Amino acid sequence: MYRLTATYKIELPNQFRVKRSKDDPLRYTAVIEEFDVEVVLVCNGGTSFKANGDLHETRTVTRIDVSISSDEDSTPPEVPTLEKGGRDFKDRASWFGKRADEYSRIAIEAANRVIRFFKYEMRTPRLREFSKVNSDFSNPLWTNRNGKELETGRIEFVVTVLSPPGPGLLGEKDFTEAEDVKLRSALQSNLDIEMNMDFLSDAQTSVINGKLRRAILEMAIACEVAVKGVFFSKSTTAGAVYEYLEDNRQVHVRVIDLINGAAKVAFGQSFKDLDPDAYKNIDFLFRARNKVAHRGERIYRDDGGTEYHVDRPTLEAWWESVDKLMNWIDQHRI
Repeated sequence: MYRLTATYKIELPNQFRVKRSKDDPLRYTAVIEEFDVEVVLVCNGGTSFKANGDLHETRTVTRIDVSISSDEDSTPPEVPTLEKGGRDFKDRASWFGKRADEYSRIAIEAANRVIRFFKYEMRTPRLREFSKVNSDFSNPLWTNRNGKELETGRIEFVVTVLSPPGPGLLGEKDFTEAEDVKLRSALQSNLDIEMNMDFLSDAQTSVINGKLRRAILEMAIACEVAVKGVFFSKSTTAGAVYEYLEDNRQVHVRVIDLINGAAKVAFGQSFKDLDPDAYKNIDFLFRARNKVAHRGERIYRDDGGTEYHVDRPTLEAWWESVDKLMNWIDQHRI
């Protein structure tokens, strides 16, 4: 058996705080799918803090080194020297190429397990999980059992494939010349980010990262904040009355009621009249939100009682409806 190790040096999206003695190696091992995994937390070697009488000092981790090892049933092919000079890496590059995807997949999973621990257990902010498009998971250092570096004869490139226009983009737009004026304006005067825009942005990230339960909650919150903001602005009498009643737990108004019946009274047309299909999707979104909030499940029932599971294509369809609702709201802001 041939012992093979691939080591990835991964820059963190935000620093980890550690309080350890200076000589602590911060080295951790695990087994993932029969691969041996070693993770080393690498401190930046810069600023640290140490209280009087404390043997440990607080430092920051800016990088993690992830090593993935496995026993292979063959050895890397030899690299023959060509008659005209140079070396032929064709067979060796092919040998490593057949193994590279599996090693990087395990490395990504190991790195994300570390990220999840610090994000949720250590409550480290601004952390995001990695994916295969991250360049840190290409071109690892390959070594043998004795730690000798191995030439692979290959260089990996990370290629980003552009998605065509459609629901899969989740409202993402291309920056064209038409937006130059808006960008200049944003540079001159900082953008005023409304709360519903913030939640919708978070929802977009959650969908992309596969956090679908969280995405459902954030999409619904974005809709609720936007809708109630247009109906119950604090600058209006209605807003003051609503806030008083809400503070005293005397009112509960559903979003789908506001964009239907209440909208007819206020604006002469409801969102349901404008786009019945989009209105139904918003209704389903809030039904799913209730299931996530109360039972932690990504499901909803239609009017006939049939139960559906919420997957990414469902959220992509709902996203288009949310976009339409936001545009409708913008047209009726005071």
